[in-house]
Amino acid sequence: MFKLTQKLIKPLVGVGSCAALCWALTPSAEALPVSLGAVEDYAIFGVGGTVSMVSDFEVYQSGTVVNGNVGMGPYSVLTHNLDAHINGRFDYDNTSSLNGQSIVFQPTGGIHQIDLSGAAADARNAAAAAAALVPTQTFATLTEDQVIVGNGGLNVIRITGDVTLKKGLTIQGSASDMFVFQFTSGTGDGHDVLTLSGMSMTLVGGVTGQNILWNFNGLGGGIDIQSMAQGQTVYGTFLAPDRDILSDHGIVQGRLVGGGSGNEVSVHSGSEITLIPDGGSTVALLGLAMLGLGAVRRKLQLS
Repeated sequence: MFKLTQKLIKPLVGVGSCAALCWALTPSAEALPVSLGAVEDYAIFGVGGTVSMVSDFEVYQSGTVVNGNVGMGPYSVLTHNLDAHINGRFDYDNTSSLNGQSIVFQPTGGIHQIDLSGAAADARNAAAAAAALVPTQTFATLTEDQVIVGNGGLNVIRITGDVTLKKGLTIQGSASDMFVFQFTSGTGDGHDVLTLSGMSMTLVGGVTGQNILWNFNGLGGGIDIQSMAQGQTVYGTFLAPDRDILSDHGIVQGRLVGGGSGNEVSVHSGSEITLIPDGGSTVALLGLAMLGLGAVRRKLQLS
C-alpha cells in the first residue's frame, strides 16, 4: 500500500477540480422548446431522401472546419471528396453511399455506417412541433440591423415572407429567453427563403445561440449562408429537414439540419460550423485532466 503524501494530494486535487470544470462545461439538454432528439448530437445533419429520390450531401474544401459530428442520413450520396477538417465523427446511414469519394482528411472520431433513420425522423418531428407554436411576434420580413427583443421566456417570431440580410441582426434577451424564428413562406424550391450574406448576428443580454432555432417546416425554399469574414457569425440551429441548405464561407455557431426529400446539404469553401454550447473547452480541459492524471500515476508508480 502507498501513502498519499502532500505531493500526491495536490495533483489529485488539481485533476478533480479540472474534471469538475469539464463536467460543468459539458453540453446540457437542449435549451429549446422542442426536442431535437438524436439530431442534437450533430453540427451538420443531412436528413436524406428515399429509395426513388436520393439526397446529395457534401462537406468539403480544406479550409472548411466542422467542430462537431456530421451525419449523412438515409438514401443520401456523398457528392465530393471528404477533404474538410471534421473534429468529430462522420456518420452515414446504412442505405447511403460514400460514392467512391476519397477521404482526404480522416474525421477525428472516425467514419461509421449506422442507422440514422431515427435521427431523420427526430428532425422532422422537431420542425413540425416548432411550426405549431403560437407566435408572440409576427413580421413580413426581417430588415437590416433590426433588433428582436425577448420577453423573458419563449419568443416565437413568425416570418411570413423571405428574408435577405447583408449587414446585421441583433437578438436581445436574457439567458432564459428562447427564440424560435418560424418561417411560413410558401416559396417553392429553387428560391432561398433565408439568405444571410456577409452579415453578423449580435446577441445581447445573455441570450446564447443554444436558445435560438430557425425553423423551416415542410417543403419550400432553402437557406443560404455565405461570404462571411472572420468576426462575422450567425447563431442557432437552422432546422430545415426537407429543404436545401448551403453554407459557402458561412460561420455558424449552432447546427445545420436539412437536405431531406431529395434536397441537398452543401457546406464548403472555408465554412466554419461549431456545435454549441460546447465550443471545445470541455475537450481541452478533459485533455488537461488526463495529463494530470497521467502525472499522478507516474508518481504513484515511483512511490
